[in-house]
Amino acid sequence: MADEHPLFIDGIRFALDDVADISVVGTACDGLDALRLAVRLCPDVVLVDLALLEILDYLRRRCPAVRVLALGADDGEAGLLAALRAGACGYLLKGARPSEIAAAVRSVALGHMVFGRGLAPRLVARLTTPSAQSPFPGLTQREHEVLERLADGRSNAEIARELHLATKTVRNHVSNVLTKLDAPSRVDAALRARDAGLGSRPVLARV
Repeated sequence: MADEHPLFIDGIRFALDDVADISVVGTACDGLDALRLAVRLCPDVVLVDLALLEILDYLRRRCPAVRVLALGADDGEAGLLAALRAGACGYLLKGARPSEIAAAVRSVALGHMVFGRGLAPRLVARLTTPSAQSPFPGLTQREHEVLERLADGRSNAEIARELHLATKTVRNHVSNVLTKLDAPSRVDAALRARDAGLGSRPVLARV
Protein backbone atom coordinates (compact mmCIF):
# COMPACT_ATOMS: atom_id res chain seq x y z
CA MET A 1 0.00 0.00 0.00
CA ALA A 2 1.23 3.47 -0.84
CA ASP A 3 -0.35 6.64 0.53
CA GLU A 4 0.98 9.99 1.69
CA HIS A 5 -1.04 9.78 4.91
CA PRO A 6 0.33 7.24 7.45
CA LEU A 7 -2.90 7.23 9.47
CA PHE A 8 -4.87 6.15 6.42
CA ILE A 9 -2.39 3.35 5.73
CA ASP A 10 -2.63 2.19 9.34
CA GLY A 11 -6.43 2.10 9.13
CA ILE A 12 -6.50 0.06 5.94
CA ARG A 13 -3.79 -2.27 7.17
CA PHE A 14 -5.66 -2.86 10.43
CA ALA A 15 -8.80 -3.72 8.48
CA LEU A 16 -7.04 -6.07 6.04
CA ASP A 17 -5.05 -7.83 8.77
CA ASP A 18 -8.30 -9.52 9.80
CA VAL A 19 -8.90 -10.89 6.27
CA ALA A 20 -7.67 -14.48 6.07
CA ASP A 21 -6.76 -14.59 2.36
CA ILE A 22 -5.04 -11.17 2.13
CA SER A 23 -1.61 -10.31 3.51
CA VAL A 24 -0.22 -6.77 3.60
CA VAL A 25 3.46 -7.25 2.77
CA GLY A 26 4.59 -3.62 2.78
CA THR A 27 3.57 0.02 3.11
CA ALA A 28 5.05 3.25 1.79
CA CYS A 29 4.34 6.95 2.24
CA ASP A 30 5.82 8.19 -1.03
CA GLY A 31 6.23 7.06 -4.61
CA LEU A 32 9.93 6.20 -4.44
CA ASP A 33 9.53 3.91 -1.45
CA ALA A 34 6.50 2.31 -3.10
CA LEU A 35 8.54 1.48 -6.20
CA ARG A 36 11.41 0.06 -4.17
CA LEU A 37 9.07 -2.15 -2.15
CA ALA A 38 7.13 -3.32 -5.18
CA VAL A 39 10.30 -4.32 -7.04
CA ARG A 40 11.65 -6.15 -3.99
CA LEU A 41 8.43 -7.81 -2.79
CA CYS A 42 6.58 -8.39 -6.10
CA PRO A 43 3.08 -8.22 -4.54
CA ASP A 44 -0.02 -9.36 -6.41
CA VAL A 45 -1.75 -6.00 -5.91
CA VAL A 46 -0.57 -2.51 -5.06
CA LEU A 47 -3.06 -0.13 -3.44
CA VAL A 48 -1.93 3.36 -4.35
CA ASP A 49 -3.22 6.81 -3.52
CA LEU A 50 -4.47 8.83 -6.47
CA ALA A 51 -1.79 11.45 -5.79
CA LEU A 52 0.96 8.87 -6.41
CA LEU A 53 -0.30 7.53 -9.74
CA GLU A 54 2.71 8.84 -11.60
CA ILE A 55 4.71 5.84 -10.35
CA LEU A 56 2.56 3.46 -12.41
CA ASP A 57 4.43 3.78 -15.70
CA TYR A 58 7.72 2.85 -14.06
CA LEU A 59 6.03 0.17 -11.97
CA ARG A 60 4.58 -1.50 -15.06
CA ARG A 61 8.02 -1.64 -16.68
CA ARG A 62 9.71 -3.14 -13.61
CA CYS A 63 6.84 -5.32 -12.36
CA PRO A 64 4.49 -6.07 -15.27
CA ALA A 65 2.60 -8.73 -13.30
CA VAL A 66 1.64 -6.36 -10.48
CA ARG A 67 -1.91 -5.05 -10.67
CA VAL A 68 -2.82 -1.65 -9.24
CA LEU A 69 -5.93 -0.53 -7.38
CA ALA A 70 -6.17 3.24 -6.95
CA LEU A 71 -7.75 4.86 -3.90
CA GLY A 72 -8.85 8.48 -3.77
CA ALA A 73 -11.19 10.98 -2.19
CA ASP A 74 -12.37 12.39 -5.54
CA ASP A 75 -15.86 11.01 -6.19
CA GLY A 76 -16.16 12.84 -9.51
CA GLU A 77 -15.27 11.83 -13.02
CA ALA A 78 -11.78 13.34 -12.84
CA GLY A 79 -10.48 10.92 -10.21
CA LEU A 80 -11.88 7.88 -12.00
CA LEU A 81 -10.48 8.89 -15.38
CA ALA A 82 -7.10 9.80 -13.89
CA ALA A 83 -6.83 6.30 -12.41
CA LEU A 84 -7.78 4.59 -15.67
CA ARG A 85 -5.48 6.72 -17.82
CA ALA A 86 -2.58 5.95 -15.51
CA GLY A 87 -3.20 2.23 -16.00
CA ALA A 88 -4.88 1.28 -12.72
CA CYS A 89 -7.15 -1.77 -12.74
CA GLY A 90 -9.75 -0.05 -10.61
CA TYR A 91 -10.65 2.90 -8.46
CA LEU A 92 -12.24 3.01 -5.02
CA LEU A 93 -13.14 5.95 -2.85
CA LYS A 94 -11.23 6.20 0.42
CA GLY A 95 -14.52 6.05 2.30
CA ALA A 96 -15.14 2.48 1.09
CA ARG A 97 -15.91 -0.13 3.72
CA PRO A 98 -13.11 -2.60 4.61
CA SER A 99 -15.15 -5.44 3.12
CA GLU A 100 -15.45 -3.50 -0.15
CA ILE A 101 -11.70 -2.88 -0.26
CA ALA A 102 -10.97 -6.55 0.45
CA ALA A 103 -13.36 -7.66 -2.30
CA ALA A 104 -11.76 -5.20 -4.72
CA VAL A 105 -8.26 -6.50 -3.93
CA ARG A 106 -9.41 -10.06 -4.66
CA SER A 107 -11.05 -9.04 -7.94
CA VAL A 108 -8.08 -7.03 -9.14
CA ALA A 109 -5.74 -9.91 -8.26
CA LEU A 110 -7.87 -12.17 -10.50
CA GLY A 111 -7.55 -9.77 -13.40
CA HIS A 112 -10.87 -7.94 -13.14
CA MET A 113 -11.57 -4.21 -13.33
CA VAL A 114 -13.15 -2.74 -10.20
CA PHE A 115 -15.00 0.52 -9.58
CA GLY A 116 -16.45 1.79 -6.33
CA ARG A 117 -20.16 2.14 -5.81
CA GLY A 118 -21.64 4.89 -7.95
CA LEU A 119 -18.55 5.24 -10.14
CA ALA A 120 -19.31 2.61 -12.78
CA PRO A 121 -22.44 4.41 -14.10
CA ARG A 122 -20.38 7.56 -14.60
CA LEU A 123 -17.83 5.64 -16.64
CA VAL A 124 -20.57 4.09 -18.77
CA ALA A 125 -22.12 7.50 -19.33
CA ARG A 126 -18.76 8.92 -20.32
CA LEU A 127 -18.17 6.15 -22.86
CA THR A 128 -21.66 6.09 -24.33
CA THR A 129 -22.44 9.82 -24.55
CA PRO A 130 -21.49 11.17 -27.96
CA SER A 131 -19.10 14.08 -27.70
CA ALA A 132 -19.04 17.08 -29.93
CA GLN A 133 -16.12 17.36 -32.34
CA SER A 134 -13.26 19.11 -30.65
CA PRO A 135 -12.52 22.62 -31.91
CA PHE A 136 -8.83 21.80 -31.38
CA PRO A 137 -8.34 18.37 -33.01
CA GLY A 138 -4.55 18.64 -32.86
CA LEU A 139 -4.54 18.37 -29.06
CA THR A 140 -4.37 15.15 -27.14
CA GLN A 141 -7.13 14.36 -24.64
CA ARG A 142 -4.93 15.45 -21.74
CA GLU A 143 -3.92 18.68 -23.50
CA HIS A 144 -7.58 19.40 -24.17
CA GLU A 145 -8.33 18.95 -20.46
CA VAL A 146 -5.52 21.35 -19.60
CA LEU A 147 -6.80 23.90 -22.15
CA GLU A 148 -10.31 23.72 -20.68
CA ARG A 149 -8.89 24.65 -17.32
CA LEU A 150 -6.77 27.41 -18.81
CA ALA A 151 -10.03 28.79 -20.18
CA ASP A 152 -11.33 28.89 -16.62
CA GLY A 153 -8.28 30.87 -15.52
CA ARG A 154 -6.78 28.13 -13.38
CA SER A 155 -3.11 28.18 -12.45
CA ASN A 156 -0.74 25.29 -13.13
CA ALA A 157 -0.95 24.27 -9.48
CA GLU A 158 -4.77 24.23 -9.58
CA ILE A 159 -4.77 22.20 -12.79
CA ALA A 160 -2.29 19.76 -11.26
CA ARG A 161 -4.56 19.21 -8.25
CA GLU A 162 -7.66 18.71 -10.39
CA LEU A 163 -6.04 16.29 -12.82
CA HIS A 164 -3.85 14.58 -10.20
CA LEU A 165 -0.62 15.45 -12.01
CA ALA A 166 2.69 16.95 -11.00
CA THR A 167 2.93 20.70 -11.56
CA LYS A 168 5.93 20.12 -13.84
CA THR A 169 3.83 17.77 -15.98
CA VAL A 170 1.10 20.39 -16.29
CA ARG A 171 3.70 22.98 -17.25
CA ASN A 172 4.85 20.69 -20.08
CA HIS A 173 1.27 20.19 -21.27
CA VAL A 174 0.67 23.95 -21.26
CA SER A 175 3.82 24.44 -23.34
CA ASN A 176 2.61 21.84 -25.84
CA VAL A 177 -0.81 23.51 -26.04
CA LEU A 178 0.75 26.91 -26.76
CA THR A 179 2.98 25.41 -29.44
CA LYS A 180 0.18 23.52 -31.17
CA LEU A 181 -2.16 26.52 -31.09
CA ASP A 182 0.65 28.88 -32.08
CA ALA A 183 -0.46 30.99 -29.11
CA PRO A 184 1.99 33.59 -27.76
CA SER A 185 0.77 33.18 -24.17
CA ARG A 186 -1.54 31.18 -21.95
CA VAL A 187 -3.90 34.15 -21.89
CA ASP A 188 -4.21 34.04 -25.66
CA ALA A 189 -4.81 30.28 -25.55
CA ALA A 190 -7.44 30.76 -22.84
CA LEU A 191 -9.25 33.41 -24.91
CA ARG A 192 -9.30 31.16 -27.96
CA ALA A 193 -10.67 28.34 -25.83
CA ARG A 194 -13.41 30.61 -24.44
CA ASP A 195 -14.31 31.70 -27.98
CA ALA A 196 -14.64 28.01 -28.91
CA GLY A 197 -17.04 27.40 -26.01
CA LEU A 198 -14.64 25.80 -23.56
CA GLY A 199 -14.60 26.63 -19.87
CA SER A 200 -17.33 26.69 -17.26
CA ARG A 201 -16.56 29.73 -15.12
CA PRO A 202 -18.50 32.87 -15.97
CA VAL A 203 -16.52 35.68 -17.55
CA LEU A 204 -16.62 38.75 -15.34
CA ALA A 205 -16.39 42.16 -16.95
CA ARG A 206 -16.03 45.55 -15.36
CA VAL A 207 -18.10 48.30 -16.98
